[in-house]
Amino acid sequence: MNPLGRHARWPSVAVLAITAGLLHAAPSATAQVASAESLTQPQSPFQGRPIRRIILRKPRPLGPGAPPGAPAFEPLDPALEQLTRNQLRLLPGAAFDAEALRADLSRLNRLARFRTIDIAGETLADGSMDLVYTLTPQPIITAVQTVGNRRFSDQEILADLDVLVGTPVDRFQLDRAGRFIEDKYRASGYYLASVEVDERELESTGAVILRIREGEKIRVTDVRFEGNQSFSADELRGAVRTRSAWLLGKGLLDDDRLESDVAGLIDYYRDRGHLSVRADRVVRPSRDGREASVTFVIDEGPVFLLRRVDVFYEDLVSGTFPSERDARAAAKPDEHVLAIGPEEYAVYRMGRYAPEQLAGIMGVKAGDVYSVNRVDQSVDLVKDAFAALGYADMRLERRERRDPATPDVDVLLIIRQGRAFKTGLVEVRGNEITRDGVIRGELEIRPERPVDAGAIRRGEKALRDLRLFDPRPDGVKITVQPERPDDPGYRDVLVEVKETNTGEFAIGGALGSDSGVTGRIALTQRNFDIADTPDSFSDFLSGRAFRGAGQTFSIEALPGSEIQTYSLSLADPTLLDTDYSGSGTAFYRDRTFRRYDEQRYGARLTLGRRLGRRWTLSVPIRVESIDLTNVDADAPTDVFAVADRNAISSIALSLSRASVDDRIMPTTGTSVRLTAEQAGALGGEFEFTTLSSEANLFVPVSEDFLGRRTVLSLSNRIAWSPQGRDEVPIYERFYLGGSSMRGFAFRSVAPIGTRNDTGAASDTTVGGTWLFYLGAELRRPLYSDLLHGVIFLDTGTVLFDPGFEDYRASAGFGFRIRVPALSPVPIALDFGFPLLSEDTDRRRLFTFSIDLPF
Repeated sequence: MNPLGRHARWPSVAVLAITAGLLHAAPSATAQVASAESLTQPQSPFQGRPIRRIILRKPRPLGPGAPPGAPAFEPLDPALEQLTRNQLRLLPGAAFDAEALRADLSRLNRLARFRTIDIAGETLADGSMDLVYTLTPQPIITAVQTVGNRRFSDQEILADLDVLVGTPVDRFQLDRAGRFIEDKYRASGYYLASVEVDERELESTGAVILRIREGEKIRVTDVRFEGNQSFSADELRGAVRTRSAWLLGKGLLDDDRLESDVAGLIDYYRDRGHLSVRADRVVRPSRDGREASVTFVIDEGPVFLLRRVDVFYEDLVSGTFPSERDARAAAKPDEHVLAIGPEEYAVYRMGRYAPEQLAGIMGVKAGDVYSVNRVDQSVDLVKDAFAALGYADMRLERRERRDPATPDVDVLLIIRQGRAFKTGLVEVRGNEITRDGVIRGELEIRPERPVDAGAIRRGEKALRDLRLFDPRPDGVKITVQPERPDDPGYRDVLVEVKETNTGEFAIGGALGSDSGVTGRIALTQRNFDIADTPDSFSDFLSGRAFRGAGQTFSIEALPGSEIQTYSLSLADPTLLDTDYSGSGTAFYRDRTFRRYDEQRYGARLTLGRRLGRRWTLSVPIRVESIDLTNVDADAPTDVFAVADRNAISSIALSLSRASVDDRIMPTTGTSVRLTAEQAGALGGEFEFTTLSSEANLFVPVSEDFLGRRTVLSLSNRIAWSPQGRDEVPIYERFYLGGSSMRGFAFRSVAPIGTRNDTGAASDTTVGGTWLFYLGAELRRPLYSDLLHGVIFLDTGTVLFDPGFEDYRASAGFGFRIRVPALSPVPIALDFGFPLLSEDTDRRRLFTFSIDLPF
């Protein structure tokens, strides 16, 4: 990007008057000469005189050896003279007009080709006049060079400055170029970098020599706060981006960032009621110029409270009056009076919501600390309340009225509610491949429903989450159309989408303490249509076949050191364009455990139905064949009991609800799943029932000014197979440990078995038929949105009968490293320390999982 812009902004050139001695002598001239000041006055004595000549000239350089009587002026260069005359509207033969002269001078100034413009008028014997322009041309820049730059090459600096060559010298542009270079250096930590123009070289040759003094790269060694009484330094650090240098941060001093930090501190305080806060920063460089400390100086001011909220419906005013008495006398029983200006009182009716109703909708209440952020959020809630009823044109303006005597604020909501509309037609455009039903299935807005702006926003988000359309902002757009003249009270809704590539071939891998090293080769189509067979071979090659139904088709191979999985799957979230969903998977998996290997293959089918926006009811069905191989002689008897190949089938009923804001790293919301599964319902060697529940709660504990949240998550999981140990095979039982209970080894929290060879107690767990887990985790951002720290508490037990015996607990800390360019799943590193354990437990200090592409 050109930092100078396409169109330069030029400063005005002063218009100077000259004396009669500078005029051309003319045989017919009189002694009457006018200066620029008198010429441009509206009552100029030259007004209306005919113009005989327009004379353009420039001063002639006269050196010390110039002969006496040498001409002081010379003509302009032909090209420049023609350019100048093209700007003039006062021409020979025209009548002189002062206003037209001022316009001509303004156009000449905008050319920015002259350092000075002198003008004078001369009356002639016949009553006409000459206009004489003495123009000092601005030097032309012949070259731009840099001197003193070591950090950046000439090419890096001058890439955006070559546009100066061939243009007139303009101080504003030269200063702007210098600031551009200084900003480039400051972004790299050279806070004291400065740029100067070599004036002597510019005057003599027209070359712009930019002399750069880089200085030293300055690192911030300390960030302090002064004057903060209400908030600690640790709390305020979340509102600024300037950081001290450390292992993962350079801590470079950046003036623009400091300015942004000052603004951030002011906003931080204003969001907490300090409306009159003032802040600044002081930078103290070290003697060697390589380090600096930054101190943010704060004058907090008082904490303001919200006193009351007034509501004024601007479009329901019946009249205005100069006094409150007159207004109240004119008001009807159902009307209200409000002072809307000095000596101006409005009489108006209440709209759809009364003040008491809006007070209940708003999150901030009278008497609360006046938080600008909370008030803004409350205003958004009010807008959503009107939008839910179809007030598509509703407008709301918030005005603050501070009490000069006390730190109280009154808020006036000026509402123009307009009319309520229902939805007419919902039209979908741009989906050349994706079927209408896929798009409409994600929309809450339907014909005959209110035109709800909130539903429109949620619809846009749901369509983006499908990842079927262009991820750029204009990839999905929903707009409400004007009212239909033929159908009053209805507004059509236009849904516009842009198709994008939905096929993906991925090669990657994962590394985890529970599963070892795993590779991944996957072919995925997120907009598959199994019924869209190709009409021709070219349709197949162009990718237009088997697409458009929003189905997800995947072929995946996961070879690994401990687990190998190969699968083929197809999922349809809107089966036959309804609220039903369906999915099917065929798979093969081979897993190595401590005392045996498990080989499992089969198929799984799930039919589900959405119940509103958050609830889902599903019926999973599975048919599998399991074989235990390479069984060690000292393996538990429970392993040998089911070592031969066995078939298992089951049908389940599952009810789930999810309201989390992010599926990968939630910051708010809940997720709940209740499941009842009956094994043996479709045949097989085993018959047993499994009842399970899982619940997660995510609560934002705090949020810094940059929007990064500290989140407390609570998790609970309960599972029970009432038939007990004798009916449930070892590979269908429950275990804890590893990532499911940090501080303990994978699958080590469970009852142990009996050795098959000796009958003694084994050191291998055999799983249980009762599981209880309860855990808590606090996640806090440490560096940008890339690094988070966690502390956790995991507790639980696994038994053969319901109870809480042999209860375990562990605590620890860890890190989450989020690199979206590599994987949406963060790298998890956890260190766990058992607090309650059994003698047979195997401990594990470090638990980790890494998912990376190759």
